[in-house]
Amino acid sequence: MLIDSHTHIFKEYYSEEEIKKVLTEGILINVVAYDLRSSKEAITLAHNFDNVFSIVGFHPYDVPTSISFFSEIEELLTDPVVVALGEIGLDYFRDITPKNLQKDYFEKQIDVAKKMDLPIVIHSRQAFLDTIAILDNAHYYKGVFHSFDYSKEEARKVLDRGFFISFSGMVTFKNRADLRDALSYVPLNKLLFETDSPYLSPVPMRGKKNVPQFVEYVYKLASEIKNIPYENLVDTVCNNFFEIFRKANLRLKKEVVCSRS
Repeated sequence: MLIDSHTHIFKEYYSEEEIKKVLTEGILINVVAYDLRSSKEAITLAHNFDNVFSIVGFHPYDVPTSISFFSEIEELLTDPVVVALGEIGLDYFRDITPKNLQKDYFEKQIDVAKKMDLPIVIHSRQAFLDTIAILDNAHYYKGVFHSFDYSKEEARKVLDRGFFISFSGMVTFKNRADLRDALSYVPLNKLLFETDSPYLSPVPMRGKKNVPQFVEYVYKLASEIKNIPYENLVDTVCNNFFEIFRKANLRLKKEVVCSRS
């Protein structure tokens, strides 16, 4: 069962026809929000498509100006189609949100996830040390580092804390040998794959708007790097997905069997 563990299939990026086309049976999809509006849209999509789950929260560039918005996110997290809190974290690549505000809302959202026993989906870009410091202070290690953008050394520290690591189409880019090295290091039972659509279209789809179906190219490259048959890798990552996103099993009202053997 092919899974895109992280995508942003929203009306902001796709027409209604495109959304209906990409959210099809045969692939499971996590639609991941970044603010209150997209959180509500993600939940609506998950209710309308049986193969879609939602993840709600505030991206570091989209933290709210009012604490009332934050309380609304807590309420949305109780919806049965919501499987995690995210994407949350720190991003120092652009000077959009002050670092102290990013840290404050990262900490607040971790506290909510901890209270509700939900996994967190972490966005960390050029902010690894502060990300780890906040997680260590909270002592909460249930979740995924999404679209991993660091080296093997950072991967080791993430794995030491028990997190899963998700690789996006970036791992297929010619100039990202560091990510391929990190991928080779991450054990199979800690791997997830994603598109981060509409961004980061993988090789050979560079220049095209990314869609969940393109996650196949990430899996194919990973099967070569890990020296494992493609079908076996798909089954393994499927099991990983339902291991970390436990509410997905409840939503489907059954324990999902990923293996075809």
